[in-house]
Amino acid sequence: MHMPTSGHVQHVMRANDVGILALEVYFPRYYVAQSDLEVADECVGKYTKGLGQQALGVCTLQEDISSISLTVVNNLVNRLNLDLRNVGFLEVGTETMIDKSKSTKTILMRLFKECGNLDVEGADVKNACFGGTAALFHAIDWIESSAWDGRLALVVAGDIAIYGSKAARPTGGAGAVAILLGPEAPLVFDPGLRAHHARDQYDFYKPDMSSEYPMVDGKLSMRCYQESLLSCYRTYKRKATVRGQFDVTVLSSPPFRDPNAPPAISQTIDYMCFHAPFSRLVQKAFGWLALEDVKSQTDPSANTGTKAATNASAENSICTSSLGDEVEIQAKRPSQTIDPIIFSALKGLCDNNTSHSPISDRDLEASCVQASKDLFAAKVEPGLVFAKHIGNMYTASLYACLISLLLSVPLRDLRGRRIMMYSYGSGLLAAMFSLYVHPTRSVTNLLQSMCTSHARDNPIFKRLFESRTRLSIPQFEEILEERRKLHNTATCTPSERPDCLFPGSYYLIHVDERYQRTYGKIPTAV
Repeated sequence: MHMPTSGHVQHVMRANDVGILALEVYFPRYYVAQSDLEVADECVGKYTKGLGQQALGVCTLQEDISSISLTVVNNLVNRLNLDLRNVGFLEVGTETMIDKSKSTKTILMRLFKECGNLDVEGADVKNACFGGTAALFHAIDWIESSAWDGRLALVVAGDIAIYGSKAARPTGGAGAVAILLGPEAPLVFDPGLRAHHARDQYDFYKPDMSSEYPMVDGKLSMRCYQESLLSCYRTYKRKATVRGQFDVTVLSSPPFRDPNAPPAISQTIDYMCFHAPFSRLVQKAFGWLALEDVKSQTDPSANTGTKAATNASAENSICTSSLGDEVEIQAKRPSQTIDPIIFSALKGLCDNNTSHSPISDRDLEASCVQASKDLFAAKVEPGLVFAKHIGNMYTASLYACLISLLLSVPLRDLRGRRIMMYSYGSGLLAAMFSLYVHPTRSVTNLLQSMCTSHARDNPIFKRLFESRTRLSIPQFEEILEERRKLHNTATCTPSERPDCLFPGSYYLIHVDERYQRTYGKIPTAV
């Protein structure tokens, strides 16, 4: 893969259009069907219909955070033929701890040994499911800083989510995502536009280092997720308005495009990706934002400053990318793009719920979901393939949703479109930011394939739906028990299960008496 530099440089120009150059996702080969769990737990429909989940990814003791991180990075490097001398920043976001001192980033440095590149900035970041986003922001900030030497940044987000109680088991999962970042990217971050929400809560935490299992207050965690989402959305909208960049509303449909018109960057929110503990929560979250949009449209005080910011910009402005492309930015007011039927349905709900307090009424919540279901299906659901069929990847969850979206939507419907991202980590830290798909840049290296005529023909989805091994409930429980007994123990050799790993995967061979871990690698399929 051709990179902007072939090594260190003494002076470089400021990076333009910083964003994502490539993405790679890894998920375990083993899975449990949620329908099987429902039967075993005597609650048919609770996990599939109630939570919106289809399957749960399962890691045996042969996989840990280091092995899955090694696998996803190695797969990315091999696919791109990436020269690791061109990587100057590497950071890992994870809450799956196997050592209180040694970082996963240092384990990944073994991949850099052959090329001799040891000058790599970054470390590990921990805060529940937010660590991957924090690492991503650090990578962006490095590229935009005076410390940047022209090389690329690599971020890894990954976790193994396991719960002790049967009630929480269906919201587990496992996986990792590797993100390669640099200038002149096909996925460009909206610069200077991040909204944060941070406060002290004990909704989900892991105080017991001898166990993989968290302490969870489910109701509190749901409320924190909701409150943080609404806070971030309001802050994001305010910042976007002040900057005069584009109009923010989740209720807008992508504007019609004249095929003969010049390439355009959309000036609204076309798609959304959420941190996804389970799919039903994401659908509720979109409903909350839909109601928030209608509130802001019907409450004059909510629009203060919006018109002034809008009038300050032209109806159709021209911006210049780093390549000199003139890209028309479409300007449309939200009132012109909001579906009038949805607006009317939600306005009726606003009349009975005019405060900005969190939504707590179940009937109101259900009404929001029902009113926004068609837009949800178009703008959000394409991003939930991995969430539904693998489960909660914790730090990797949001970025697996982004990959799912890019694989599920035809490229012609992605060009120039803006994607809003919501990240949440218990404890709590949350953020909202956005990126857009560049109208003309090549996406060849972005994923393994984005241009299949049918989404399920994509090699990544084919692996997900055709190459995994379904476990019985007794097999699943045997694996969980082995993980429980041997978690963080010395002199441990995991049971060998030859069919539990995809070709090319790294795996844990042994933990010695000094807790030092030895890893192996399954040969790559020819």
